[in-house]
Amino acid sequence: MDDSDRDLTFFDGCIRTYGAATRHMMKVWQDVTGKPMDRLSGYPKDRFREALGYFVRAMESGDAAGLRAKLDEATGDDGILKSLIEDSLASPEEALAPDVDDVPPSTFKKAIWAEALHRVGDEAVDVDLDDFLRGVVSRVICEMGWKRRFNVGENRHFPRMVQWLREVEEETTWDEGVGLHLMNRASAGRVALYPANPHNLKVRLDADWL
Repeated sequence: MDDSDRDLTFFDGCIRTYGAATRHMMKVWQDVTGKPMDRLSGYPKDRFREALGYFVRAMESGDAAGLRAKLDEATGDDGILKSLIEDSLASPEEALAPDVDDVPPSTFKKAIWAEALHRVGDEAVDVDLDDFLRGVVSRVICEMGWKRRFNVGENRHFPRMVQWLREVEEETTWDEGVGLHLMNRASAGRVALYPANPHNLKVRLDADWL
């Protein structure tokens, strides 16, 4: 199995998990309240967030004990589903916040290209990676129509951002030069395969190869 197959398997697994969790929450909601949820729309994670919102609002009103008990019963011995639902209810702000994995790869890479072309000059220029990614994220948030943004730093979003940066780096690599090159800020040594954060990294942008 190559990397693309592994990514697809992981992605498909996430979709199935969010779908199963949403179905559990919809059934529990109707069983306990006697009313179905309104029609949920969007991608699997969007529908999960909508369903989660029903339970969050019930918790805020102090009327969720029966719902929580029924949810716990419904998930049974499925540790993954139970963990997803319980963790999301424990930190709804995080669960409901924008996530880089909700962004289509083509949208994020388009934003990388746009930011690179905006920043580049006649000569090669170095831009600190955290600064560069904040510009990219601003473009992504605008494109997605979101009101909230995700942070650039040492978090769950960063590995995916690096993956897409490296894809653009590969697309701009030629025998004679590189249009977008991910580097250590000291300009020495290889960048770690899985860097933890952007703070010691930069991108070198060269208009000749973009």
